[in-house]
Amino acid sequence: MHKMKRAGLLLWLAGIFAGAVFSHLAEARDLSVLQSGVTYARDDMEKAQAAHEANIQEVARQQKIVEEHKKQLDEENKRLGKAKNNTVASQKFYLDAKKKYEKAQSLLDDAWGKR
Repeated sequence: MHKMKRAGLLLWLAGIFAGAVFSHLAEARDLSVLQSGVTYARDDMEKAQAAHEANIQEVARQQKIVEEHKKQLDEENKRLGKAKNNTVASQKFYLDAKKKYEKAQSLLDDAWGKR
């Protein structure tokens, strides 16, 4: 409802402005209406500017958060890469140890069988 009143007022003011262009003599009441229109427009501009500045700050804040998350993700990916490398190395070590164990067990079994 408030926007409709303001839109109506703005349309009415536009008519006043257009009339002022064609009319060289403005009455005192027309000037007060024009002044009111200027005041409303200035208030709207200031509100829009404040909202815009708040949005700029929010974008900057969100960009900082995204950059921090990217850094954390990079660090986690490095840790994951190291863990994968460790897994490959430990698997190789395990398989070598298993072969040695099986060979030792086989030699022991053979030795017990010869007795």
